[in-house]
Amino acid sequence: MTTQEKEIKIELKIPIEKFIKRAISAGFHEIEKIIQTDKYFDTPDWKLYKSVAAVRLRMVNGKDHSFAFKKVFHLPSKTDPIFVEEIEGKMLSGDLSTFNIILDRLSIQTQGDLVLDSASMTGVLLNAGFQDEQVMEKTRRIFIDVQDNEIVIDEIKDILEVIEIESKKDDPAKVLSKILKADEWSRSIAGTGYIWLEKIKGFSDHNNYSAKFAEKADWNVWDNEREMYDELQKD
Repeated sequence: MTTQEKEIKIELKIPIEKFIKRAISAGFHEIEKIIQTDKYFDTPDWKLYKSVAAVRLRMVNGKDHSFAFKKVFHLPSKTDPIFVEEIEGKMLSGDLSTFNIILDRLSIQTQGDLVLDSASMTGVLLNAGFQDEQVMEKTRRIFIDVQDNEIVIDEIKDILEVIEIESKKDDPAKVLSKILKADEWSRSIAGTGYIWLEKIKGFSDHNNYSAKFAEKADWNVWDNEREMYDELQKD
């Protein structure tokens, strides 16, 4: 269940207010403002972070929302070599398949049936030896246009803002080109999780990931991902 996340994260080089004004002029309008609490899990030695991967439980406005696995792969055979995998399941949905896929990727074996709520999933991960030190609260503003292209602005409490452009049909970079000039933004793989780790924990490994991919494209591929990675290279 490997899907390409059709979104890009950007580092903005103009004031956020100017960006929002331009987005509105380009046909976007704000549809929602929500409070998210994201809890990230990792091993005590931060194996997921060091593999450009993340596992996240999300609550929205105080209610259980989703459980997700994300990972960045480098595919040198592709025109755009950055492949962002996303596997996400909705809490309380009754659909166990997605949750089992994520746990299988993490090599976590469970006993009995899963209960799809935050407390139960937290228990499963903690019992498997993971830790949940990284918890972030953020305010999310969502803007859309008539083509259902989406701009998401996340304000992380006490840190900064992160901007994502997501498109269901269009190329996100092309959508962005209607709002910003080429020298007004740059692409980033440093999402909110990495920014928190840098600001709060002092981690900086993620700043070297692009160089590591250039040196060895598959350095972060786990043994149980090898077959999937090879297939991605062929598609």
